[in-house]
Amino acid sequence: MTMKKKFSLIAALAVSALALSACSSAAPESQDGDAERTVKIVTSNDAPFSFVDESTGELTGIDGEMLGAMAEELNWKIEVVVTDFATMPQTVLSKKADFIADGLYVTDSRKETLAFSDTWYYQGEGMLVPADSTFTSRDDAKGKTVGVMTGTTHLEIAQELTDEAHIKQYDSQANLIQAIANGQVDAGFTDQAVVAWSLVQNPNDKVKLVSPYEPYFPGTIAAAFRQDADSDAMREELNGALANLKASPKYLEILQKYGLGEDNIAE
Repeated sequence: MTMKKKFSLIAALAVSALALSACSSAAPESQDGDAERTVKIVTSNDAPFSFVDESTGELTGIDGEMLGAMAEELNWKIEVVVTDFATMPQTVLSKKADFIADGLYVTDSRKETLAFSDTWYYQGEGMLVPADSTFTSRDDAKGKTVGVMTGTTHLEIAQELTDEAHIKQYDSQANLIQAIANGQVDAGFTDQAVVAWSLVQNPNDKVKLVSPYEPYFPGTIAAAFRQDADSDAMREELNGALANLKASPKYLEILQKYGLGEDNIAE
């Protein structure tokens, strides 16, 4: 069965999700034999993690393609519910979707209401430097000019490394990248997957991501389920398929397609 047949899109923006709040669907029951099973996932349509390709109508992205590979093995037909990021947990808890697959960090607070799968991959901030830079770690940026995006937690990293006079804040990632390319900033810190995907789409030979790199804010990415017996069974099925995916070349191929690599592999 092709990937295209595996995916169908339910356009359910936040407003639509509220309008449909009276409707709920229990987690699908297991089916016998090789019968196809419909599984509903929720995403915020967030590139490069989990988003619907407008040209094909298929779910794609890092999480989207990993899920696609696992769905092929499990004979799952994936239906996609789209809502905003903040309401994804409630979409699962209210049984409008079976689980979240959208670059979601595993946190202690989320564990209070959600059950997480095994780790899909790791993703934190990335360290972006000029192409000719000799920096190999955050320590190399101590006392240098450091750039971050306004309003992000990456400011904390900059404050650990240098004084306020040498911290530059930018209102967009594009402007941060340009400042690094122009030599106005010695090192910039921003979301690793997002900047890696940006550089895949818009290559820039004047900048590079430091690799290997150990993030200041490491993130563990996994799928998030309800805490009930049906969800536990589905989660175990998914974990089995995830283990098989990790053992195959396709796992690293998906990461590399979106600009990530061996630093992001979860054993």
